[in-house]
Amino acid sequence: MSRIAVPGDIQDQIVLLSRRRCCICFGLCGDVDVKAGQIAHLDHDNNNNDLDNLAFLCLLHHDQYDSQTSQSKGLRENETKRFRTELYNTVSVALSLSERKFLELFGNDNEGLELAEWFKRLQDTALTLTASVQCLGMRTPLPFDSIYQPTRIMVAPDEDETGTQLYAWGDRVSRSILRGRAFNEQSISVDEFLERDQDALILSGPGWGKTTFLHYIFRRTVQKDDLLPVLITLRRPNAVDDLEKYVQACSRIQKKQHRACTLLLVDGYDEVNTDQRRRVSEALLQYQARRAGKFYLTCREYYQISQINAPEVRLEAFTRDDQVRFVRVFLSKFAVIRQDAEVVVSQLEERGFAEFLSHPLLLTLACIVRTSSTSAQPRSGLRLLQRALDVLRFQWAEQKNIDRQQSTPLDGRDRVTILKNIAFTAKSPYVLRQRAEETTRKQLALLAMDKVDPRQALMEIARFYGILVPAEDGYEFVHRTIHDFLAAQLWVESGEFAQQVKYEWNARTGYAACLMRDATDVLKQALAAPDGLPAATEIIGNSASFDLRTVADALIRYFSANSRVLEHERRTHDETNSKYAPRITGRLESDFIRLANSRFLDFIVEYCCDKNSRVADLLVAYAAIELYERRLKLMHQTYEKALAAYKTETFTFVVPGAKQAQLQFLNPVLQNRMKDVKGPVIETAE
Repeated sequence: MSRIAVPGDIQDQIVLLSRRRCCICFGLCGDVDVKAGQIAHLDHDNNNNDLDNLAFLCLLHHDQYDSQTSQSKGLRENETKRFRTELYNTVSVALSLSERKFLELFGNDNEGLELAEWFKRLQDTALTLTASVQCLGMRTPLPFDSIYQPTRIMVAPDEDETGTQLYAWGDRVSRSILRGRAFNEQSISVDEFLERDQDALILSGPGWGKTTFLHYIFRRTVQKDDLLPVLITLRRPNAVDDLEKYVQACSRIQKKQHRACTLLLVDGYDEVNTDQRRRVSEALLQYQARRAGKFYLTCREYYQISQINAPEVRLEAFTRDDQVRFVRVFLSKFAVIRQDAEVVVSQLEERGFAEFLSHPLLLTLACIVRTSSTSAQPRSGLRLLQRALDVLRFQWAEQKNIDRQQSTPLDGRDRVTILKNIAFTAKSPYVLRQRAEETTRKQLALLAMDKVDPRQALMEIARFYGILVPAEDGYEFVHRTIHDFLAAQLWVESGEFAQQVKYEWNARTGYAACLMRDATDVLKQALAAPDGLPAATEIIGNSASFDLRTVADALIRYFSANSRVLEHERRTHDETNSKYAPRITGRLESDFIRLANSRFLDFIVEYCCDKNSRVADLLVAYAAIELYERRLKLMHQTYEKALAAYKTETFTFVVPGAKQAQLQFLNPVLQNRMKDVKGPVIETAE
């Protein structure tokens, strides 16, 4: 007998009852994420389309349930039906509660019942959107609660507090605009934020987690008996129509005790066009006039929010604990590098990107770069920067399916060119308005766009990228590293850097050298200069192209001077008691060599292992330990040369305060390169 398709109306009922949640995922793991799946026949009779015989299952569990082996593992009909019943009850609770609260507020006459049906679909969409978080780089969404970090909110202090205090702004030129704004603000918890009897405009830069924060507020309040949260995501189709319809429905709230019982959450004011923004503003003004409750509206910084009078608040940056928790979850799901989250965050901080770890987007990018197994080195700060800029320039809009409305004919390349020119001419992240606009005017003329207003172009760039933003009497790059990197790009592209004779040894010089075809000469000069270490560190740490032998010799000269060897001891096999492995123990004044890429570290071992000098010994020790920590092996020829030099595979490298490694751990022929092979007892360094 041929298989009979499940009738469409029954399929609709199953999907609506389950809200596309797999009942086995829910029953076994408590997983309520939306899944791609199929409708299963629980009695394995494909012709039995009775509602009680059908369940929505994810693709994996659908295949398991239909297989004979799966039944022996416990995926049985009665158990699955019980899971299904529990899922239906759980999923319907939130919708039923919201529907009941809606009818209490808006009435249960015919018009109220019609509105309730529309509202139920609206809430169903909201529940689906807030169930999980799609992280950049992840193949599948993560359950919301597994990745979300508790957010604190920066709010302006009360007037009586600001009136009695003076704020020393310090050096305005070198102060980040974000820090400057936070200087006279106070941090409050989500509970304290919700208790405030105020509307709020939630402003932050791209990727700071505004949408996720609003989703958290919805999830937090949807179960409350005395509050009806409503989530409107403006980038979704018909969202502005839904907002206007809901605000109009609020006129039905008649009872005074029911006022202030709704919480309207509107996400993405910057993600709709000018006309839609006007409609959103008008709808929120009507909502305020009807005193139906509070609203929270999210928007990127530097968009003009017309007409609305509400306090501005900002999301506080991640704390160190937030960063570690976020990285731990990300790494566990990304499953590329198995490394302690504390270590990863510490290493990123050591690279000078602490501020880049302060919000979800760039912390995610840092994790992606850190865990990448592609040609992009995890420890390359410039690659992290370039990736971040690319996301702000292209991928961010694509990720959210947005085409931001342009006010100028500039394209992405034009905007970045303007940013590079401003960065190059400015020594400080803060740029006077006249200088920024004059630089923009000149570049627009070169682009044959001399009719474009420079100020309008700069505001569009601020809205699109959040890199160069308006500040008091001017503009400011939100991060010094981005400023220097953009300046370095133009410095190299213009050919001026190649003609430079004398350098200022700073990050900008280091970045420019990294962008050159050959950074050898600049790196040699940096290592020879008394104040050249900052630039040298950037060049070595960002995987620049240079001659390995020449730079290795320069490193030996650098550490051989001015007492830069802090400790050194070498014990050969003949000098040690058989109880202890032969070893090199010691420390250098700086360990920046560990920032190098794996190829250069391997070369250091090969080049220095037979030189038998204090500096060469310690360079090998640092390189070997770093390779071991990265779970890498030496190249075959390097290992053979090192084995010949040190005589035994148990030769040990010890840097006090860091890990220690035996030569055998770097043996390229060992299958399990990370398992410590037991050998002679290693004497602990004092």
